[in-house]
Amino acid sequence: SGKMGRLTHDGFLIELDKNFSRVRNSGSLFITIKRYEPKPRKGGKPNPEGNEPLCLIRAKLGSNAISTVVAQKDVAKFHTSFEAIMKGNMDGLKKPEKEKKKKERKDEAK
Repeated sequence: SGKMGRLTHDGFLIELDKNFSRVRNSGSLFITIKRYEPKPRKGGKPNPEGNEPLCLIRAKLGSNAISTVVAQKDVAKFHTSFEAIMKGNMDGLKKPEKEKKKKERKDEAK
């Protein structure tokens, strides 16, 4: 569906969840998180995203790229939602084996 560009936080999270569904059985979804400093526009016009450093989050699936920027004051709220989507889509991963370690510790304590 081509490039989608910059989205609101909620729009980004909804699209991210949809992209995870598309790659459930095969394919790769690339997520990039980096510092982003908005530059003034041509002609000296101020950037609508301000001039404070932001966190840029991109998700790329084939030619479909979505992104959002998160201000420092919104990081905690955004991260909670982002983390929920990540956890909800990691159910195909194997869980670590913890049972054996607990039994071994009990044996050592005796």
